[in-house]
Parts: sequence; C-alpha cells; structure tokens
Amino acid sequence: MDLSTLANVATALTVLTAVIFGLIEMRHARRERDERAAFELVRSHMTPQWLDSAVIVQALPADARHDQIEGDPRVLQAAVSVGLILEALGYAVFTGIVPLKMIDQFMGGITRVAFNRMRDYINFERKRSGSEKGWEWFEWLSEQLERHGTGETNLQRGAHVAYRDWKPGR
Repeated sequence: MDLSTLANVATALTVLTAVIFGLIEMRHARRERDERAAFELVRSHMTPQWLDSAVIVQALPADARHDQIEGDPRVLQAAVSVGLILEALGYAVFTGIVPLKMIDQFMGGITRVAFNRMRDYINFERKRSGSEKGWEWFEWLSEQLERHGTGETNLQRGAHVAYRDWKPGR
C-alpha cells in the first residue's frame, strides 16, 4: 500500500470516527434536553397552591364519597387543582413529552393516592355531565402507573427503602 492510499484510508477512518462520535453526542444531547424539558414541565406544576392541595386530597379517606369532596369548598378546590395537574401530566405521558417512569418515580404516589381518593367524585362528575371525557387522562395515568410502573416503589415501599443502596452514576 502506497502512502497516498494509506493517507486516504486514514482520512476516511477519521471522518467515519468523527461522524459516529457526532451522532452519539447528538443522541446524548437530545436525551438530556428531553429529560430536562420533561422535568421542567413536571416541576412547573409543583406550585405552593398545588402542594397544599395535594396534602388536602391525601387526607381524604380512601374512596371518599363525592359529597365529602363537594361538601367542603376547600376540599373541592384542592381536588380540582390536583386532578387538573394530573390530567395534564397524563396527557403529557401519552404524547411522549414526559416518560411514564419519571412520573412513576417523581409523582407516582400522589397520582395513585389522589385517584383512589377521588374515584367516586370522578364517576359522579361523569354521570352528572353525561360525558366520559372528564378526568380521562388522570384516570388513564393512574391505570398506566399500575400497569407499567417500575414496581420499585409503591404505596407500601417508598424510595427511601427501594433505593437505599443507590450509588451515584456520575
């Protein structure tokens, strides 16, 4: 092999290596951007009002009756606030904006608890309105968490137990 051919092969290998490296970096950058965007979407919904509302909803009994929710304007406002945010996040998961795993790890507990507390109210609202559209993505999200959740954490096993032996990856 002469020097010219060797130089051409070296150039081709250099270009090929650069292209592969560039594609890997683009993929990594896209994944990081998507993760940041998803996290920001979730974080932006976590207002002090919503957090206060989540505490009120969590304090309701399991399968609270619709009149328990509607009978107290503060509880009704809290339920609507929590439900609407989880409705939006359910749709964001469905469209692929936010990964289900992120919601499961970050908000899976409150999603499951809130749906459990609000189920009767949601069914009552659907009957009253004559439409199954109400709270559809909230219910869908709760079902998907049960069906496809990681199972690493749940209402009986929190992250503090499931990830006790976690070690930083970076």
